Amino acid sequence: MTVTIRRLHRGHPPSTAGHYAGSQALAASGAAGAQQRSNNPDSNGEEDGSAMYTPFPKHVPYPNTEQSSELMNELFIFGFTIIASATQFLHLYRSVWWLPNSYNRQAVNFYLIDWDLAIFIDIMASRRLLYCCILRCIDANCPEAYADVSKKVAKYTFLAFVLASFVGCGTQIYQKASYIHLFVLSYPLVLYLMIFGLNLEQFLRTIVDTEPNCINGMPLHSCSSSAGAIRTEIDALRTDFNARCKQIVFTSLLNAYYAGFVPCVLASKHLYYNNFWTTQHLACVFVGGLTMCVTYCFPMRYCDVFHRAALHLGQWQRVSNRSNSVPTYTWSKTNIYPHGTYVRHMGEVYRSVGYCTSAVPANTSHYRFYAIFSNHIVIYLTLFAVQMLLIVLQLAIFALTPEWQNVLSVAFLLLINFFTLFRIARDYFIARRIYANEPLYLGMRMQ
Repeated sequence: MTVTIRRLHRGHPPSTAGHYAGSQALAASGAAGAQQRSNNPDSNGEEDGSAMYTPFPKHVPYPNTEQSSELMNELFIFGFTIIASATQFLHLYRSVWWLPNSYNRQAVNFYLIDWDLAIFIDIMASRRLLYCCILRCIDANCPEAYADVSKKVAKYTFLAFVLASFVGCGTQIYQKASYIHLFVLSYPLVLYLMIFGLNLEQFLRTIVDTEPNCINGMPLHSCSSSAGAIRTEIDALRTDFNARCKQIVFTSLLNAYYAGFVPCVLASKHLYYNNFWTTQHLACVFVGGLTMCVTYCFPMRYCDVFHRAALHLGQWQRVSNRSNSVPTYTWSKTNIYPHGTYVRHMGEVYRSVGYCTSAVPANTSHYRFYAIFSNHIVIYLTLFAVQMLLIVLQLAIFALTPEWQNVLSVAFLLLINFFTLFRIARDYFIARRIYANEPLYLGMRMQ
């Protein structure tokens, strides 16, 4: 069944001289009138777009799928980081306890581990989980009138506790080593200040409401009939998307840095360990943490909001050769153009390839937004392929390794990566099933 919504959209002539435009009339009467004007010797085939029928997309209904809470996601990331750190220590300090003449009866040389460093890594990995628990307790027990004040007090109190813990552990490490160790430990914090500035909320939470149109970390979409409002919404969504991308890269790098890199760098120079295993462990932790953070920061509902906004934004395709019989319109920032419309902007001719197009011609940010989110299922497919490749490589390593510590290390990471693969595959197959008939639902096949 074909369902479309058509609204009469009134545009206004552009106010800037030199911006010429053109568009194809979709209605039969509009096409006939444009053909008559093209036969007029006093007409150049361009119209001002003062009246045209513009269809607006009717979105596919999205089911109420259950999403993991912030607490569960933070717990999952914390468990992954702690297991990765523990297994890296296992690579460094495993013993040969099974030998008959071995003086050690323990599987790990615990006396060689720097426990101040281990505490430092645990605090760094658990900061967001602990802060999330504090916020949950405030929401559950504190009256609503005092909730905001209580959260601010809890935030700065918790930050003071974390800072005091870092200083205490750093002092103990400095007394046993040198200032180089302090530089290695504090380098990600300096990098954080360079990326996020003095915004402390980004340090304590993975997802932060960066725009007023976000509620509980989820942006909202409004089906506006105003081209300016649509572009404003796109700018807000793009800002939130870029902020989450920076958070994903920083979080995955930070977890891999403290869980896989710092234990090796700060180990005793007299300690011998297998460089191949520690390096591949670091790489697997980074890739696994990256896919995990992407799945957390870009859930299905979030991508659906971007997909709906992309349908309203549309896309312009530059046309090199154009038939003189095709009518054109002057592009206006107040108009929303239907599919197949030809416009002239900055001396170039563009054709609308979206269901309806409110984007600015030759705007690269609008072009990228539509290219990514008009078919956002590709994001899930790419994640699925990366996660499958990671699991296949880990399975091959697991099958070829004969040493017990390597078996435990790969097995623990495989269990977590399988769970991440399940979440990615679930999102991919649900999204593919939902949007399979979207072209028929919209009433046309997108080109």
